[in-house]
Amino acid sequence: MNFSQEITSKSDFIALLQSLQSQFTPTHRNLATYLIQNFTEVAFMKAQQWAQKVQTTEVSVIRFVRVLGFKGFSDFSEKLQQIVRQEMTMTDYVEITIKNRPKEMNILLEAIQFEKQNLNELIQKYKPENMAEIVDKVFEAQRVVIVGTRSSAPLAEYCDYMFIRALGKEAILLKDCGYQTFDYLIPLLNKNPLVIAFAYPRYPDKTLEIVEFLKSHGATIIGITNDELSPLVPLSDHVLYAPSYSLAFTDSFSGATVLINTLIMEIVSKYPELTKTVIPQFEKIAKEKGYYRFK
Repeated sequence: MNFSQEITSKSDFIALLQSLQSQFTPTHRNLATYLIQNFTEVAFMKAQQWAQKVQTTEVSVIRFVRVLGFKGFSDFSEKLQQIVRQEMTMTDYVEITIKNRPKEMNILLEAIQFEKQNLNELIQKYKPENMAEIVDKVFEAQRVVIVGTRSSAPLAEYCDYMFIRALGKEAILLKDCGYQTFDYLIPLLNKNPLVIAFAYPRYPDKTLEIVEFLKSHGATIIGITNDELSPLVPLSDHVLYAPSYSLAFTDSFSGATVLINTLIMEIVSKYPELTKTVIPQFEKIAKEKGYYRFK
């Protein structure tokens, strides 16, 4: 059974364990007890590490998560991480990283493995028909607002840069948001702007507040976020998922960057007339102003 929709909290996990305890072997009970007592820690463990903690085998761990209804340990681990990332602080990330890191670990290779996982899951969750609808929305939009605060601010800034450089789309970028931000939005109210919003754990309140405000005034929301449990999802008309698992407390935005580039290229491919004047104009200005060292 697929529990991806049913399980959204630690309490859901505990309820699942309780409902299945009659089927557990003594080893399964030990694993379940350790899970309840060390929920956050287990979310970032490898199967072998968890097995060592309860003095069992990696095979027993795999069997246990399958009894819970997961296809394998990676699906189980992904679900746990979705839940715990909602509430984890940077201090929590640092402590978990130090505690779970093997002494012989090659940090670069581990970081690359996480990026591979992010990109593989991006491929699995990507829906071309969804992107096609978003492409049309962007092309038709007269007013575009791009929102991304705190760690997502660089994503919003890059998206804004590509919209101007490649598409010639006039966009309002909101990345350093205070209360005066809402003053800037007054001219857009009830004019159906298109909003592209980025939100990743721990999901800044200001980003969600701005999105809620614009949605209440008729905006169409395109959300770019990490998974289905993100609070940005219910606020969005269209969602693009770019997982962001990382080695530690640092953020991983390789998937989100790929989505931005894909969106731009899809728009250019379908509506090439957008770039016929914009890119030559950009190159002319870049040459005149000496933007680059090499021509």
